[in-house]
Amino acid sequence: MIYKLEKKDYQKIRGLLTPEQKNDLTLNAIINGTNRGTIYVDNVEHPQTALIDVTGVISIFIGDATNDKFINPLREFIDNQLKIDTYESCGGTYFLALVPDETWEKVVEKTISHREYETDYEYYYQFNREKFNALKSSYKPLPDGYTIKKINAEVMSNDPDEVIFDVLGEFWYSVDDFFRQGFGYCVMKGDRIISACLSCCVNEKDHEMSVETYDEEEMNKGLATLVCTAYLEHCIENEITPHWSTLETNAESNQLGKKLGFEFESKCKTLEFEF
Repeated sequence: MIYKLEKKDYQKIRGLLTPEQKNDLTLNAIINGTNRGTIYVDNVEHPQTALIDVTGVISIFIGDATNDKFINPLREFIDNQLKIDTYESCGGTYFLALVPDETWEKVVEKTISHREYETDYEYYYQFNREKFNALKSSYKPLPDGYTIKKINAEVMSNDPDEVIFDVLGEFWYSVDDFFRQGFGYCVMKGDRIISACLSCCVNEKDHEMSVETYDEEEMNKGLATLVCTAYLEHCIENEITPHWSTLETNAESNQLGKKLGFEFESKCKTLEFEF
């Protein structure tokens, strides 16, 4: 049987992390209780295997991939409990798993073999400050009628569509948590938030970036580039290390990351299907 771990007990799985995973931004953000996520284990007292579900984003497997107490019920768990939890937590309808090695890859592929699933790779990028500073002069200027503002209580209180409130709810337990540990910038047209770049995952001075333009008619104007620029300049001024990751098949995101001075560092295989 697979059990949901209480948030106060998340630290119990820290011993399952490999040397490479011990510095992983996402895993630390969830285990430390900074960002939203749910941890499922084989044993709540002495876990040997775990699934870390990053709310609305991705599921990561860690620990013993040969543990029958976790592996045997995994298919039923994914098809039933995880499906329900994913929808209730964020309205999600997809299972996207990050498999850290070949052993886990075989296990997960066998577990979801009754599904039509797709494979991809999560790409991880490292920020090159010098490259970013060299590229900035080539960016399009902000169009007339648009402004870039730091996300604060005033911006959120004047957001009639509650765009930022909804986005923060995907990653953070509360808006106060975001203001305390993260930050972000947005492009505004009048009182409407058109695009935003914000911290979606935080572990001390390491911040994962999330950027989105919310109005299709406003795309391809360079707004995402400019709002990310404001975010990155804040990182530089405050000695924060920004992180960029995206799926290999997300061509626009990969292109934007490179345009901002990020350089490819590594990749990890993913498996995905729709519930």
